[in-house]
Amino acid sequence: MLSETQLLNHIYQTAEMGQDGIRTVLKYAQEPGLVHALNSQLEEYQKLQNSAGAMLHARGEPPKGIGPMAKLSSEAMTAMKSLTDHSATNLAEMMIQGSTMGVSKSLRTIRDCDLKDEGVRDLANRLLKTQEANIEEMKGFL
Repeated sequence: MLSETQLLNHIYQTAEMGQDGIRTVLKYAQEPGLVHALNSQLEEYQKLQNSAGAMLHARGEPPKGIGPMAKLSSEAMTAMKSLTDHSATNLAEMMIQGSTMGVSKSLRTIRDCDLKDEGVRDLANRLLKTQEANIEEMKGFL
């Protein structure tokens, strides 16, 4: 069973990974609608990360960010997948794939956590809803 602190770190890291992925994709995005959607998603992930960080600090725990190798690997994969295709369709598809993996991992992590704090539960559910909404939004660019 995972602790609520571990779940908060998962939320913190997932939001950080989401931001990193969006920033990488924004380097290639040219369609104004896609750029706007990605910037909105970036803001929401920043809010989620800030909330998780604040809850961790309130518990006397420093947030644990994602490691540099995970960041580098994600950026390299995005660069490779968009090397020859900067279309909104390709970029949206990459974002959907990333968010789908995030939803799966978040669902497993939440299920494995002994949740007692309603604030942690609400933040975890907000992360899931954000990821699912991001997927739906990106479908419009396919």
